[in-house]
Amino acid sequence: MRLSHFFLDRACVTCLAPGNSVHHLDHLAVIAYILQLPIITDEESVYQSLLRYYPQVTPIYIQEHQQVLAYLAERYDILFTSCAHYRSNLSPIFEIIFRKKMHFCYCPHGNSDKSLDHFQMQNLSLIYGNQMEERLNKMGTLFQMDRYVQTGNYRFPFYQKYKTFYDEIIEREVFSKFTKKQPVILYAPTWPDMESSSSLLDVGISIIEQLPNYYNLIVKLHPWLQHRQTGSVFHIQEKYRDKHNVQILSLFPLVLPLLKRVTIYLGDFSSLGYDFLYFNRPMFFFDSNQRVRTREEATHLHSCGMVIPEKSYQKIYNFIEGHAFLQNWYRERRKKLYRYTFGKTCDLDKLRESIVKKFFH
Repeated sequence: MRLSHFFLDRACVTCLAPGNSVHHLDHLAVIAYILQLPIITDEESVYQSLLRYYPQVTPIYIQEHQQVLAYLAERYDILFTSCAHYRSNLSPIFEIIFRKKMHFCYCPHGNSDKSLDHFQMQNLSLIYGNQMEERLNKMGTLFQMDRYVQTGNYRFPFYQKYKTFYDEIIEREVFSKFTKKQPVILYAPTWPDMESSSSLLDVGISIIEQLPNYYNLIVKLHPWLQHRQTGSVFHIQEKYRDKHNVQILSLFPLVLPLLKRVTIYLGDFSSLGYDFLYFNRPMFFFDSNQRVRTREEATHLHSCGMVIPEKSYQKIYNFIEGHAFLQNWYRERRKKLYRYTFGKTCDLDKLRESIVKKFFH
């Protein structure tokens, strides 16, 4: 496929998953911006989120779900998506029904220590840096792919370019709602995946109940928790809706402008932890005994902070404050792991050239 065909005939499109794909936007919308592509969705909430948080890209809203595949088949040859199963699930439909050979480029939505088995389903992919490349190489997955491109953490230069816009949103929608200006703790639990990585059911309520008045707490829920732990999420949202120093964020895509203002990070296996390495501030983790322990790489990020033992779950903030003096010991580890994960600062124009050269020549 020639470069001119790619740009002049719109040979590519970024396609979003319906409903539960809001957390993809902070990655996929930036890819759409870099490559000057539209984003297509058949979910109104995703469309509204794009209009609100990513006005730099062009969203296309297909109101009738059953019309999406026909729309794509008629107009496009390549889909950029963050849905790992799209290639295996949709390729046969395009070929059988529409007589169309559709190509898929997978865009990961965050770097974490979770399993990378879903990359085995891809033939075109973006990957972040050396850490992900070495993990995939060790799995033998790189040899199965036709092409891939290292991107680095492209969301940082995008955020820096539109910093004023995003900082104003974060202030208006999150920080202005706290009654006091004081140190901010972020708790970012992941979703309950096949390895039982989420800490929400173990400590989610305790973190809020034990919160001292001299901290502000942001609980950023993974959007899939909204679908898989509906009762727990609704309970937390309703019970602490009016607590003056707590903000519960659900279906909220923005990450970096939020992390920029966080003092202490609490997490488990969310990719937000790897993004937070950039700011090199205290990190504490939860690792339940219920988690499936089968992979040696599963706790790489945890080496950059302290794991709170289960015996301290009833006095979480005592543990944090009692071990805060040790956090400086992890500073070099955080710097080293961030470089290993994402490499040097990404140049968006060069990244665009690399993707075009690798995928469209």
